[in-house]
Amino acid sequence: MVASQLPMTAKEAFNAVTEFALATIHIVDYDAPDAARPAGMVRLSTPDTEELTAELDGATEYLGVPADEILLAALARTIAKTLGDGTVLVDVASERGSLLDAVPLVCATTQQSDATDVLRGVHHALASATESAADGMSEAYFNYLGEVPDDSVPVPVQETPPGLGHALEMRVYRTADLVHIDWWYDTSHFEPYTVEELAEQFPRALYEMTTDALPAV
Repeated sequence: MVASQLPMTAKEAFNAVTEFALATIHIVDYDAPDAARPAGMVRLSTPDTEELTAELDGATEYLGVPADEILLAALARTIAKTLGDGTVLVDVASERGSLLDAVPLVCATTQQSDATDVLRGVHHALASATESAADGMSEAYFNYLGEVPDDSVPVPVQETPPGLGHALEMRVYRTADLVHIDWWYDTSHFEPYTVEELAEQFPRALYEMTTDALPAV
């Protein structure tokens, strides 16, 4: 006999959401690198498309929130789909000001939170984040550069390796009217397929945010 599936009570639902939100996700494949896995920063890019840029620009206007909040919400959904539900601490740099340390990014699948809730969570996390130095460095770094010069500069931004020491940097910038997304990762901490999956899932998560989220932040 198959047991009947009873709906969760409000308290059970709250406890379930709280439980996954409090669980910390480590995004790296290897916590401690060894000699067999030499360290080095490698770049993988999400394909640039006019559709992705148009979706982000349209959602920024419709939702009335900065682009970095939408991108971070998409990153949260991407991590949930790829690595599981929970909280990831992310250092954040954007046009809004100085580097924010250890911003708690709650990563949830559609079964746990809809797009509006994820976006709202990012908005409040950024609003309450501090610029003070955290204990240790976060594994992930979200670096939103905004508009940058084209390839006429001596060293294009897409060719400049990260210098802060994070295991993973998601670098977002705009040139020639297109949004570009690069994933720089430390080969001593990641298998290539992990970052490939993040880069592949991110556009889908972004489209989900831009099409399903409501201006309720």
